[in-house]
Amino acid sequence: MQTLTLSSNGRNGQLLDSKLSARLRAFRFLSDRFAQRDRSSYAAEFFLFVLIVLTATWSMFTLAHAMSSLAHAMSLTR
Repeated sequence: MQTLTLSSNGRNGQLLDSKLSARLRAFRFLSDRFAQRDRSSYAAEFFLFVLIVLTATWSMFTLAHAMSSLAHAMSLTR
């Protein structure tokens, strides 16, 4: 991995490495942005986590119920 340094000789903080990949620049932007954001409440993240878990489990139970109904219907027709 490359090490990056900032220029202090009148280049206004531009990166010395002009061949920096877009992927690395995007990673640095996102990591700097989200590392310094305020984390005052986890309520929204917890709510989204619960919503994802409920959606996943609801779909699994719905599929299991549909399969059992289909198996029951097929056993009645024989």
